Amino acid sequence: AKHPNIYMFTDGNGVFEKDYPKMLAKSYLINSSPNRDEEFLKRTALINRYRLMDFAAILPENIGSLKKTQSSGNTLVRGKVYVDNMPVPDVVIAVKGMPGGTRSVVDGTFTIEARPGDSLLISSRRNNTYKVVAVEDTEQMNVFLEGNVFTLDEVTLIEKRQQEFTSEINTAYGKENKEKIGYAVQSIDEDDIDPIQTDVSQAVLNNFSNVTLRNDEDLSRVTMRSNTSILGNNYGLVVIDGVPQRQSDSSRDGVQQFAERQNSQTGFDYVNPENIASISVLKGYAATNKYGSLGANGVILITTKTAMASKQNGEPTDLARLTDNIYNEEESATENVSSFRRSLEQSTTSEGAYSTYLKMRPAAEDEMEFFFDASDYFKSRDSQKAAVIISGILELFPKDIKTLKAVSLALSELGYYEQVIGINEEIIQMDENNVQAYLDLAIANRQVGEYKKALQQLLALQGPSSSSNLAVKPIAKTVNRELKNLVFRHKGKLNLTEVPANYLNNIKYNVRLVFEWNDPEAEFNLQFVNPQKRYFNWEHNSTSSAERMKDEILNRYTSEEFEFYGEGVQGEWILNATYLSHIDITNQVPLVLRCTIYQNFGYPDQKSEEVVVVFNSREETRQLKILRVN
Repeated sequence: AKHPNIYMFTDGNGVFEKDYPKMLAKSYLINSSPNRDEEFLKRTALINRYRLMDFAAILPENIGSLKKTQSSGNTLVRGKVYVDNMPVPDVVIAVKGMPGGTRSVVDGTFTIEARPGDSLLISSRRNNTYKVVAVEDTEQMNVFLEGNVFTLDEVTLIEKRQQEFTSEINTAYGKENKEKIGYAVQSIDEDDIDPIQTDVSQAVLNNFSNVTLRNDEDLSRVTMRSNTSILGNNYGLVVIDGVPQRQSDSSRDGVQQFAERQNSQTGFDYVNPENIASISVLKGYAATNKYGSLGANGVILITTKTAMASKQNGEPTDLARLTDNIYNEEESATENVSSFRRSLEQSTTSEGAYSTYLKMRPAAEDEMEFFFDASDYFKSRDSQKAAVIISGILELFPKDIKTLKAVSLALSELGYYEQVIGINEEIIQMDENNVQAYLDLAIANRQVGEYKKALQQLLALQGPSSSSNLAVKPIAKTVNRELKNLVFRHKGKLNLTEVPANYLNNIKYNVRLVFEWNDPEAEFNLQFVNPQKRYFNWEHNSTSSAERMKDEILNRYTSEEFEFYGEGVQGEWILNATYLSHIDITNQVPLVLRCTIYQNFGYPDQKSEEVVVVFNSREETRQLKILRVN
């Protein structure tokens, strides 16, 4: 049979690193673009026995392009400098012991030649600070400095008055004056509890003196005094909102009973650290005498926000009612509609709108918002066209991580999970410590039915099996819930012999919300409006959550989750998001925010949907979802 003449016109610049054309041998690869990927074209033609016709190679500027430049042996180190959590220009970066150096540019970024093991001296005369950091095997070094320059605001003295400050702490008998109680009490409040802690035991660990608790132990096994009994119980008492809880038993009898009946120990993993208002430790006998023999080994008092918000008649009040924050629906929506989007809206058919897009594309190829806007228009009309449009960003714009993640989130909403897998694999190649990409990769594999692979990837993010350089703690809560839910929904298709027993029992919520965004430097607010039209804001900005943003940048994660459960959550909820600003004034990548909504999470009738919004301007508010909670 005569060989078919197949001609493929390409510059070799693929969307993904592993993209290769699949054609018959002796087919033609034809290129005329000076901006081609020459190495890819030649390698592909050689391996697959294609015929390469590279017309760009005869251009004068490309003749001799195969000549290799000699390498100095150094690595080009890329990084970004933050002072007081803000990107700062004009910071000096130099290899310690070597002459010369470089300076950070307007967005705080820098590049410098160095070898792994070298030390970089990073200094800012303007901010009176410096730091020495070791060069690691990474393409992105994020360095945080603390400025030592202080600005004093003008103060006018109006009146001189002596004010007595009374410090109150929680005791067994309620709040008491710290100076009058006559015994020592240690306390922490909600500001001392790290929002990334997923277990109440972690909130107690290392926060109190002479309180002993191992990393892997439940709070019920806390000890606060030297062992008072060889055969008796040495564990402390936990009191939650004034109610003494069942104690675990450290005695030999108790351990034997636990081994036999598994019911002599208790646990407090159900206590949500985000709902804790304060924790107090009572150690002395004078402090614990209210509880008699139960408090002989010390007492831990936990006061929840729910209890503090309760009315006098005992009816629980949600946190949104603690302040006068009444939701005004008319003032909430401030979505900006571009002139291009209005042009698309005037089209009567999907084909007509796509023709409009193609006509306007050449003049807008340097504006990333153009592609997100067009894709958003088509996603409810023609998801395939929407995916093609959004994938164009990967060809036309630099492949930095926040751009890749933005495209990944958009493709995920469209259901193109195979492409999501490819993008996250590419992110991991660029930054092997990007823990968010590992999690997204596992979830995408679950979405395409690769349950075994998803299970192994999620298990790899748990415990000692995870990479030592991978910061899994910030996403531990999400990994835990994804693991339990995967096992619950697909256990018939999984080998559970290597799955720890604590993942075999699923967790249940009326609603579970998982938010993810493409850029840790973006400033925004999430707003939750309850059925009583009261709202609660979760803030992600450099003013109120600077440490959180710093942690995201250092540990490479960009997600958070919330849940609704129990009585009082039923009714209509509104989910809003507002884009505020960006700490990098040179940023050109829009904020892309995804909300994955699970209803009846952990139940047989669980269902989910993804909502993705793209913000193109500051102070823009978008409504994510009106949600009915049953």
